[in-house]
Amino acid sequence: MAGLSNMAEALQQHAQHDRPIVAIFGFLYVDTVKMLQKIYNFETTLYGRASSEDLDALEEDLSSGRKIHALVCEFPGNPLLQSPDLKRLHRLAKQHGFWLVVDDTVGTFVNLAILPHCDMISTSLTKIFSGRCNVMGGSLVLNPHSRFYKSMHAHLTANFIDTYFPPDASVIEANSRDFPVRLRQASQSAEVLCDRLRQHPSVTQVYYPKGSSTQPLYDACKRIDGLYGYLLSVTFVTPAKAVAFHDALDVAKGPSLGTDFSLACAYTLLAHYNEREWAARYGVVEYLVRISVGLEDLVTLSNTMTMALNAAQTAE
Repeated sequence: MAGLSNMAEALQQHAQHDRPIVAIFGFLYVDTVKMLQKIYNFETTLYGRASSEDLDALEEDLSSGRKIHALVCEFPGNPLLQSPDLKRLHRLAKQHGFWLVVDDTVGTFVNLAILPHCDMISTSLTKIFSGRCNVMGGSLVLNPHSRFYKSMHAHLTANFIDTYFPPDASVIEANSRDFPVRLRQASQSAEVLCDRLRQHPSVTQVYYPKGSSTQPLYDACKRIDGLYGYLLSVTFVTPAKAVAFHDALDVAKGPSLGTDFSLACAYTLLAHYNEREWAARYGVVEYLVRISVGLEDLVTLSNTMTMALNAAQTAE
């Protein structure tokens, strides 16, 4: 969240005496939205499905005089792994003069080349960039060709305070040295597991960039040797099958992602327990299981998945 926090502080200055207005494009990670709303008191407008219809609605709102100072999206989204039409969003940002801010924590700069299509990229370095769960960090990368680059760079430089503990910097640098190799292995395994899940009769939907309706939008920003990432989400025919799968899936359970070990969680129950009906309206259903695929060998991962799917198959 460090990168987004710096963006938010800069946006307060950019908006001058106005209360900043931010469009939330897609169903974003819960802490991103809550931070903008509750910590910075920004006015937010939600376009929660990041669909072409939402993009049409955004364009209509802007054309009718609706003012926004920034638009924040994820590429791809978490937990539904949808990819917004970044190039069209960038055209709108240029036309209407708002910041286009993209969180690429799930996609990563190794798999994707999205900086040419936005003003800035926020990344949680705590996740797969580090992978070891022993350090935290974040980054904000500015597009040098953005019309906002000079003012944003000047603000960040003038207000920079080095609060990063030196041993933390050493640890995250050391952890990151094999980041591309780890990402590739986890992405390759995730793709295999995704194909397996999609073929199982207990599964209703697998959310993953490859094979999704928004894959062409992902592919438009994918590097030549890029893959589709390490994160996927799954829904099941019945709640009982979802519970059985989750409980039988022999991996660590928790709300983070991008760890070197595989990690799963009942995402909606953890992140949106008190707003489950609202989340479901945007496709984030109550019994969704999110899986961050780690570095275990593929045979081990496949066997683990088989046991969990067998449990789902026998549940009511």
